[in-house]
Amino acid sequence: MAEAGTPLRRSAERNSGARPTRVVSVRKAIELLGSFTPHPACWALSDLACHLRNPKSMAHNLLQTLQDLNFFQQDEPAKDYRLGTRALELVLVFAWGCEWLSHARAVMQRLAEQTGERVKFGVLSQHHILIVLAVESMRQLQTRGDLGTRWPLHSSAPGKAILSTLAWERAEDILWTAGKPAFTRSTLRTLEEAEREMKQIGNQGYALDRQENEPGVCCMAAPVVDPLRETVAAIFISGPSARMRDGQLPELGQRVAAAGVGISRFSDQLL
Repeated sequence: MAEAGTPLRRSAERNSGARPTRVVSVRKAIELLGSFTPHPACWALSDLACHLRNPKSMAHNLLQTLQDLNFFQQDEPAKDYRLGTRALELVLVFAWGCEWLSHARAVMQRLAEQTGERVKFGVLSQHHILIVLAVESMRQLQTRGDLGTRWPLHSSAPGKAILSTLAWERAEDILWTAGKPAFTRSTLRTLEEAEREMKQIGNQGYALDRQENEPGVCCMAAPVVDPLRETVAAIFISGPSARMRDGQLPELGQRVAAAGVGISRFSDQLL
């Protein structure tokens, strides 16, 4: 159970002050693009407008503009929208520009063989962790792959591993902006808890999630830093809590930490 303390919120003094100028139309277009995930992968216009809390006419204009640039296409005959080839092009450009992703997959494969658990890799994206790689477990009972999905930072092992690499003020701002819903009774709820855990992760080299994000699921993660592109990521394993017991966690954590260090060192060599 989370301890009593200061709620997870940004300090008042950092709420003040002028904010940089933002282009609202660009923000709305990016928010629209970000609504397309594996679930759902396509949207009807009215549903998308409702989801974004935008007028239907605005959503339609944004979709039409982005469709002209091949970021969207419409399925027949329902006329639902899904991502187009230009979006795929950006994904491929990102992947081609990240040699460490190819190296990460090889490291993940070895870690999966060593632990027998599913291994995943995620990157920091819009105050969440985006799962970009996954290696399956050979065991019959296993967790979801979650490829292409976003996870919260405060309640997941990979998210906490990423936060541990950031200056505390930036981590605190992210916690404020992203929100801190309590998914289980064990989810972090106070700034004191979060800051204390970030220090512990820094000391031991890996983060733990003991059913904090989802009941019955445990994870452990290690941060991966790519200084070449100022990218922060995490490698992690997840499995049923019935199989990942307390006595096994230190050894598993050390294996994950070693994997994270190996990927980070590869990134260093690219400089």
